Formats: sequence, structure tokens, C-alpha cells
Amino acid sequence: MAKPIVAVTMGDPAGVGPEVVLKALAHPAIRKVCHPLVLGDWGVLHRTRDRRPGYPKIVPWEGGQPVAQNAGTVPLYCLSSLSPTQSRPGHPTRACGGAAYRYIKAATELAVAQVADAMTTAPISKRILQLAGYRYPGHTELLAELTHTREVRMMLLGKGLRVVLVTVHLPLVQVSRVLTRKRIQITLELTYQALQNYFGIYRPRLAVAALNPHAGEGGIFGPEEEKVILPAVREAKAEGMRVQGPLPADSLFYQAARGDYDAVVCMYHDQGLIPLKLLHFFGACALTLGLPIIRTSVDHGTAYDIAGKHQADSSSMREAILLAAELARRKRGWRRA
Repeated sequence: MAKPIVAVTMGDPAGVGPEVVLKALAHPAIRKVCHPLVLGDWGVLHRTRDRRPGYPKIVPWEGGQPVAQNAGTVPLYCLSSLSPTQSRPGHPTRACGGAAYRYIKAATELAVAQVADAMTTAPISKRILQLAGYRYPGHTELLAELTHTREVRMMLLGKGLRVVLVTVHLPLVQVSRVLTRKRIQITLELTYQALQNYFGIYRPRLAVAALNPHAGEGGIFGPEEEKVILPAVREAKAEGMRVQGPLPADSLFYQAARGDYDAVVCMYHDQGLIPLKLLHFFGACALTLGLPIIRTSVDHGTAYDIAGKHQADSSSMREAILLAAELARRKRGWRRA
């Protein structure tokens, strides 16, 4: 049976992206489920794999060629030629930002054109994008613009917990200011649709985390639950969704982790990421909801402090590629190869 093609971006050339990509693609599970196509830099990847046993061999790929590869090799769509100085591990540069942008843009174009069935991204930082003149907070906003998508959300998931974020990279003091009934409603709709379409859950069970301690305790600890979150939950229920909340976050995640809910909608970044990483510090990954393409990602950053030292754990990268392949198979109606 045919295997899906997953376009894998190398991420920030100065971060751990090149290492985790090579390590993940060396895992035999990847070859069983997909044909990976790396978008990155020939020199950076060869310097990363130099004298390291077990890393796959890189072979060049050009548009129009078949992506299927021989055992032990990975095709590379080379989109930059960074010097060792420009891509020194742990030292992000403007050149790295421009290169990372090109990898993401090209992978998105391949996915939109259905040359690739899905894409998986290695980590970048806001800093390198801005050094190169691209004013995006991260991958998600960039992908939304490239695909002309108005509303996107991030789902982060491990084996025992899925969380979806209403707000992402904001100072905590700003969260309550940007929370709106509409924003929460859209998050609930995208989450519900993703659980049905991607994960095959006929009637998903959603929990909505409160913003304030004790779910606001009747307004004593804040008005957001009564004025913003609860109306959004009621609207979702009126549309036929199985939704509970707002629920106190201090007990909610225990219930979700034991299987009471299929996903938790969280009001801000750390509310969802702390329990997720407590349970799944290794092996969690991210899925972007709302895009017209399948995009998964690692759940960690560029880790400049260990870049180039061959210490990075690749389990998140591996799980992100496996998830992309699995979702692509479901979308295309393929059986597992």
C-alpha cells in the first residue's frame, strides 16, 4: 500500500532541529508508516551527522522527483547553504531566520499542492524570525497567513492528555483582556471538529478550564467565568456539543488524565502545558487545528544550550511525524502499511 509523504522542516539551523530530525528519521517506526521528505540545509545536516553512527544518509531531492527512498536514506529538499559561522549551534543568526522561513513556506506549499500529505515542523524561535524581518510570534501565525486561514488553535497531546489553548504566547496579565466569548466558542468548535475528523471520536467530551481559582467562586475571584466562559460553554451545548465547564483547573486535569474527557480547552499557555509536560515531558507533540493541511510539530523549543552536543531527545519529533502520517492515512482512507 502507498505510504503518505510527510514534509519535515529542519527548524532553526542553530538549534536542536537538525539533530532531532536526523535522530527521529533513523527510527525504524518512521519508515514503516511514511515517506519523509526533509526541507533544510545540506551542509548543516551533514555537519550534524558527521562521525555519528546511526544517522540516516541524506540524498538530494528536486521538485517533480518521486519521494520514496531507499533503506537508510532520506531525501532532502535543500533550500539554504549556510556556512558553519552562520549556523553555529547555539548561536542564532539572521541567516538562520531566513532559512527557517523558507523551509516552512516550501513545506506549506507542498502540502497545499498535495505533493506532501502532511507536514511536521522542528522548532524555531520568534527571535530568529524577527532577526530576518518576519514579524510572527511563531509557526502557527505564519502558517495561518500562508494558508489564508483566519482561525487556528494549537492542540498539544500525549498518550493520556490532549489540551487546546484559547490564548498562546501572551503575558499572563493580558490573558483576561483578550478572552472573549467568541474566541472560546471558536476554540471549542475547532477542538470538537478535530476530535471527530482526526481522531474518529463520534461525540467528543470536552472540558473547559476556568481562568480563576475555584472557577471564580461566584465572581469573588474574578468575573471571567460568569461573563465570558460560561456563555461560550452554553452556546456550544446549544449547538449539540458535549461540553462541561468552566471547571476548576486544580482538579480538572486529574479527571482528564484518568480518561473522563477527550480534550481540555485551556485559557492560557501554561495552564495547559504544565499538566501536559508533567505527564508527557518526553513524547508529546502538537497539532494545529483549523488549517486546510495537516501540520504537526514538536512540543519544545530550540534548546540552544544543548544544540550541537548530540544530547537532544528526539521522541517529540518522532511522535509528531508518526501523528502526521497517521492523520494523513485517515484523511486519505489508506490502510496502515
